[in-house]
Amino acid sequence: MEMFERWNTHLSTSVNVELFGTDVRMSQDPSSMNLGTTVWDASIVLAKFLEKNARKGEFSRANVKGKRAIELGAGPGLGGMAFALLGADVLLTDLADIVPLIRKNVDANFTSAALHGREGPWGQQAGKLSVQELDWGNEAHILQADGPFAFVLAADCVYHEEHIFGLRQTILALTDLKSTVVIANELRSESVQAQFMKLFEESFTVKKVPHSKLDARHRHSSIMLYILKRRKSQPPDKGSGVT
Repeated sequence: MEMFERWNTHLSTSVNVELFGTDVRMSQDPSSMNLGTTVWDASIVLAKFLEKNARKGEFSRANVKGKRAIELGAGPGLGGMAFALLGADVLLTDLADIVPLIRKNVDANFTSAALHGREGPWGQQAGKLSVQELDWGNEAHILQADGPFAFVLAADCVYHEEHIFGLRQTILALTDLKSTVVIANELRSESVQAQFMKLFEESFTVKKVPHSKLDARHRHSSIMLYILKRRKSQPPDKGSGVT
C-alpha cells in the first residue's frame, strides 16, 4: 500500500474543503479525546465523490434536490453538508457531546447570511440542514429522526467491531427498500472490515465504488466507498440493537 499523505489531521483547529466552487470551513477540536471532533479523510473522500457526481446519476443535483437524507456519526458534518449543497434536506447526527461542534459548523456555513455571502446562487441551491443527537440503537433517538430517509450517509464510522451491529440496525430502522446508503470506510483493521462486510451483506446489497469514480485528487487505496441497498428479505434478528 502506498504511503498515505493525509489531507487533514486531528491537530488543527479547522480545515477548509473546497466544494462546488466554495470553501467550506470546518471547525475541529484538537483538545478532545473524542474521535468525532475531527474531519477524517474518509469524509473528505465522500464529499468530493458527491461533488464529482453532481451532474448526472443517482447523486446528481436533479435527483437529490428536495430529498431527505441523514448522516450518521457525522462528526464535524462535512459529508452531510456536501449533500445539502446538492439540494438535499439533511439531518446531521452524532453523540450528544459532538452536537455542539456540528451546530457550530452549520452556523458558520449554512445560515442565510453565510450562504448569501458565497459565490454562486447557494441560497437557492442548498437544502436545509438540521442537527440531532442520535446514539446508534437508541429507539427514542431513531423515532425522533423520523425515517425512512431517501439517503443515509456515514463516513469513517466503522473502526470497532462492537459498533457495527448497532450501525446496521440503526440504518435498517431509518431506511426502506427505496433508500440508498453511502458508507465511506478507511481500512484500519482487516478483521473489522470483514465483520462489516459479513453483517451488512446479510441485510444489504453492497457495491464498492470503483476508484475511477472517485475524485482523482481525493482517493486512496485504503479508503473504500460503498453503495448499499436493502434486501427484500431480511435474516432473523439476533437482538434488536435498540434500547
